[in-house]
Amino acid sequence: KYDKSFFRGLMLLITSILCFFCSFSFFPKMQPTVYLSWENDPATSMIIHWYTEDKEETKIKYRKQGENTWSYKEGTYIYLGYLPLRVHSLELFDLEPNTEYEFGLSGNKVYRFRTLAADVPLVFAVGGDVYCYLDLMRKMAAQIAVRSPDFVVVGGDIAYTRGTKQLFKQKGWQEKRWITFFNTWSETMKTLDGRLIPIIGLLGNHDVERIGLEEEEIAYKFLPEIRSFKVIDIGSLSLFLLDTGHQYRVKAQEKWLEKELEKREKNSYKMAVYHISGYPSVYSEEGITPTRVREYWHPHFDRYHLQIAFENHNHAYKRTYPLKNGKYHPEGVIYMGDGSWGVRTRTPRKKWYLEKIAKVNSVCLVQIDQEKAVVEAIDIKGRVIDSVTIMPQGAGSAP
Repeated sequence: KYDKSFFRGLMLLITSILCFFCSFSFFPKMQPTVYLSWENDPATSMIIHWYTEDKEETKIKYRKQGENTWSYKEGTYIYLGYLPLRVHSLELFDLEPNTEYEFGLSGNKVYRFRTLAADVPLVFAVGGDVYCYLDLMRKMAAQIAVRSPDFVVVGGDIAYTRGTKQLFKQKGWQEKRWITFFNTWSETMKTLDGRLIPIIGLLGNHDVERIGLEEEEIAYKFLPEIRSFKVIDIGSLSLFLLDTGHQYRVKAQEKWLEKELEKREKNSYKMAVYHISGYPSVYSEEGITPTRVREYWHPHFDRYHLQIAFENHNHAYKRTYPLKNGKYHPEGVIYMGDGSWGVRTRTPRKKWYLEKIAKVNSVCLVQIDQEKAVVEAIDIKGRVIDSVTIMPQGAGSAP
């Protein structure tokens, strides 16, 4: 005989299994999915990505908003390995700065984007460790979109398809996660008036398996431009996008970084984004990658007056004191973020270099004008939990 507690336990187990299967996307919902990014000058170019079934065309039409005549351009595409889809990419050049454009695929739906102005003012968001849990990703994306940023920088661990345990690993489950990520991005990451918000992606440890597997990595099929470390110049802002040992080794970027920082030493604002923290809030600062980041990159940050670096990977929030040569310095670099967009958060540790810590989902919103840059940390409910003001080159910073 079995008592009532046994049957209650059995029913709970069955319910849990059913809930799991209902929530697991065996084939993500197909819908018109378009997303934007940049490889070249954000004031005069735009990359349009979309995915379709095999029968769809690769051509788009586009025009400056308000014009009557469409221009047409053919894109390129790549087949996915398991899903019957093609991922398309097309880059538009010779666009006008600070101008709205509209474009369409097959059908009547029209999308809109805006090129960046040649200089500030500028608003963008930075956050990492995104689609671990879809509900958290979606809630944070809503808080970002309502603030109408010009673009969003995703600092690695975008869709969690590498080094991630999956209970039922079907064929193509990684592709399905990327599809779900961009379905969600397409739905949520647009302004209140419908303008699409571009993504600038960086690699994290859950995006690629290891250095040298370039042709096998799913990330490159959805974001081909994610392959390289680079610097994006937007007027008086230089944004350094670095790779903490996922496709390129940390040391291999040192000479390039020094050269590019030196060329921009007098720029008003210099900021960096990368995945693994040099000054982590949760993990040990004595780890291999944090040590290499501090050894090979931070001396150049210090010498050429980088003002702020956005780090990720720790699943918590942190802001360091301004640091230079591994010590507190009022005109040093501030390290901020630590990657908690769409993950279960961890408890940060108290460390000598941390001025502000919190166990919270968050992203950073950067608002730049000619006089200052204000960086606010925003939690998943839209509350500002921390902020720092960065002055233009040579004027220091103030929390």
